[in-house]
Amino acid sequence: MQAGGRVGSERKIVWLAIAICIAAFAVIALWSQQPVAVALAALGSATGLAIIWLLPHFARQVAARWRGLAAVLRFRKEPKFEALPVPLIRFASDGTVLAMNAAARDLAGNGPKTRMAHDMFEDLGRPVADWLRDVAEGRHPGGAEVLRLRNARETRHFVQITAQRFGEAEVMGVLQDATALKRLEAQFTQSQKMQAVGQLAGGIAHDFNNILTAITGHCDLLLLRHRPDDLDHEDLQQIQQNAYRAGALVKQLLAFSRKQTLVPERIDLTEVLGELAHLLNRLLGGAVHLDLNHAPVPIALRVDKGQFEQVIVNLAVNARDAMPTGGVLRIESEVMELTVAAERDRVRVPAGSYAVIRVVDSGTGIPADIMPQIFEPFFTTKRTGEGTGLGLATVYGIVKQSGGFIFVDSAHGEGTEFQLWFPLCTTPAEAAQKVVTRRRAATEGVVLLVEDEAPVRAFAARALRLRGLTVLESASGEQALEIAATDVKIDIFVTDVILPGLTGPEWVEQALQGRAGTPVVFISGYAADAPSEAQGRIPASVFLSKPFSLAELSETVGAQMPRPPTDQPEVLSVS
Repeated sequence: MQAGGRVGSERKIVWLAIAICIAAFAVIALWSQQPVAVALAALGSATGLAIIWLLPHFARQVAARWRGLAAVLRFRKEPKFEALPVPLIRFASDGTVLAMNAAARDLAGNGPKTRMAHDMFEDLGRPVADWLRDVAEGRHPGGAEVLRLRNARETRHFVQITAQRFGEAEVMGVLQDATALKRLEAQFTQSQKMQAVGQLAGGIAHDFNNILTAITGHCDLLLLRHRPDDLDHEDLQQIQQNAYRAGALVKQLLAFSRKQTLVPERIDLTEVLGELAHLLNRLLGGAVHLDLNHAPVPIALRVDKGQFEQVIVNLAVNARDAMPTGGVLRIESEVMELTVAAERDRVRVPAGSYAVIRVVDSGTGIPADIMPQIFEPFFTTKRTGEGTGLGLATVYGIVKQSGGFIFVDSAHGEGTEFQLWFPLCTTPAEAAQKVVTRRRAATEGVVLLVEDEAPVRAFAARALRLRGLTVLESASGEQALEIAATDVKIDIFVTDVILPGLTGPEWVEQALQGRAGTPVVFISGYAADAPSEAQGRIPASVFLSKPFSLAELSETVGAQMPRPPTDQPEVLSVS
């Protein structure tokens, strides 16, 4: 305030002096009768006084600007700034790079001395220069932004710039390499996407299984009423076959989402691959040569044999399609001992003994830009009608659900290698002789059928009644408990797992308190619903997965139905 008052007083004094000077010269002009000459003298004197006062003011402004420029020059050449280990970069408000220290140049890469921000960075969602201008002029508080470096040594090189306003209209930025952070973020996003797609696929498969159960079931019922020579019989078979094809696609979705029913068993890897050789040769055709190279020692795995074979077949078909002009497909196996945990492709493989299967082709390879998508369901590079996009998705799901790991190495034009890692099976082999009991189908009894899907319930009820059984129907667990609380005879419970309100296992446990020993058949659309814990508490229970046929339902219920003592099961010895 004092400085402002002093400047104002100076201005008043100057203007007062000019006014006095002009008045004096006016009096002289009247007295001398030479007004023009006197007026010019007055104007010159006033101008001189104004210049005398304004000259120091302009001198101060020029000096201030030169001091600022000198500061910039000193800042650029300051040894401490240049030697700082922290990457620093200074921008003008228009995005011009004013200065970079050695650490910043090393991080961003060497280039022309004069640069613009938009020539160095991108991927902010708006022009980088606009962001810097807002920070320099105080409209944006600054902070950290992750940008991609243009013309970097790596194709995906990211830096984080923490920008703050510097001086009157400049920006100072601290750089930090963010490439690893962005890579981790991309991996996490991909993992979350795969999980979300898996959940979606599992949910769709669950709903489709209910629909397919109703379609195939009612088709079975219609086929019972039509002889093979009937005109409608062939049409019904077509419906049934296409429903089974749809069921196979649903199983692939369940495999990807890791919600299918697996039956693990001990297998010999060399033996299984040897059995597959004939099938693989037929699938590959004459243009592709199959080379099997097994480990010299037996390799035992505990997996679902059918699903494991599906994995190998899918990989072989994928390799065949990548070699349209022919080539070589190698399938190798070996035992790998990991003394310490290993990490690869964001996956941690615990220490232990593993069977490693390599499936290597000499095909066209996989471009790097589509590598992250190859395991996604319905993603395919084939033409329309040549594939479903579920082959590798199925492989991924089966391997993960079996407790294994899958890795892929590929380069465009150089072939592809898939590696499958499965833990070795250390449990001893079971006895070769097994005793199997087989019951004759039950022709009488009372079934409490609980299913919330009306079409499925209608088919199941008709199928069981055709076998001579009495069926009590319920659409919910609560209604089933009301029926079970009565004195009506019930020989077996057949219930869906997922129900509105009480779930299948929940109402069954309550019902068994008054009907101990009643056998149970749980049915569901996918294995995630399988009541494994409940089955442990309910010994007389089995699981039947959807979609099921009329015969499968009848056989499962018949096997669980209580029998009189005189009805002995047939015993078979299987080697």
